[in-house]
Amino acid sequence: MPQLDTYTFFSQVFWLIIIFSTFYILILNNVLPGIATVLKLRRKQITAGEGSVMGDEHKEVMESTSAVLETSLKDSTTFLGTVRNSSSEWLTASLNEANEKTLLELNKAYLKNIGELKGQSFLINDIIKQK
Repeated sequence: MPQLDTYTFFSQVFWLIIIFSTFYILILNNVLPGIATVLKLRRKQITAGEGSVMGDEHKEVMESTSAVLETSLKDSTTFLGTVRNSSSEWLTASLNEANEKTLLELNKAYLKNIGELKGQSFLINDIIKQK
């Protein structure tokens, strides 16, 4: 097998070192200085961003967002208050209607039945006492 041949180890290691060192030198001299300058520029823009156009736009966006959030909070609070009041009024009206119509009739029927049962129990007690 050619990959395990000990006679080719030296040439493989030699070309590996040559290619790796060339790649390392190219990265070190060409790519890293460009990345470093971009990072320095970004850092300067961020630190000086308070007086720049980007900082002003950021402030405007934050102010408009906070204004929109405040108005939506006020609107939702008033809406929930009106919903709570209207539902409370509806519930009170429904309870009054149920008490006047359905429950009043049921209460009358209940009292009538209780009276009849009580009357029957009195009659039964009188019959028992007479015997």
